[in-house]
Amino acid sequence: RPRLSRSRGAVALLLLLSFLPVVRASSPPSSPPPAPPSPPPLAPSPPRSPPQLPPPPLPPLVPGEALAHTPQDIRDEINSATAEKRNAIVFIPPGARLAFSSNVACSGDMLLSVRSSGEGATLDGKKSSNMFYISGGCSLYLEALHFVDGRSDDNGGAVRADGAGDIAMKDVSFTGCEASTRGGGMYVISSGDVSLEGASFSECTAGTYGGGMYMRNSGDVSLEG
Repeated sequence: RPRLSRSRGAVALLLLLSFLPVVRASSPPSSPPPAPPSPPPLAPSPPRSPPQLPPPPLPPLVPGEALAHTPQDIRDEINSATAEKRNAIVFIPPGARLAFSSNVACSGDMLLSVRSSGEGATLDGKKSSNMFYISGGCSLYLEALHFVDGRSDDNGGAVRADGAGDIAMKDVSFTGCEASTRGGGMYVISSGDVSLEGASFSECTAGTYGGGMYMRNSGDVSLEG
């Protein structure tokens, strides 16, 4: 039996190895990329506000009645009425608040009517002024008004009537009004009849007489409510 030499055996081994499949070392599988961070949770939506309702309509005005939002509107109506020789008729919307830095004056043979309705309107003297000075025969009618923090350095913390005509009030209140001398809320002298229906005075003061009201040398007085 013939024998292979070492060289021929080595060649045969190399030939055998050349036909075997080559196994390559594979790199380890790469890990998947990290997931992106989740977004922060959304803030809850604010609750929806209810729809805004329009303001209630104003009550019908009396024919010839002027609408007033400021004390100057009342003065303008008085001036117009004086020029046209008629009465001055004013309506202040309910819930309105008028701030006075000086009073509204009415003098002459006329009627000044100032009214509101419902909850009424507030007339605020800011502890610096009274609100009305009525003289020269002018008559005054007030309705559904709240006088607060009126002040006078002499008489009539909110209303002063000196030589006026008749004074009539309905559902009117005076709160925190003061006068250095007389009539913390109202002062009436040498005027006509005075009629108060549903009027109230609270925390009003005067230096000498009449913390709520002082009246002298005038007509008849009627108090109701």
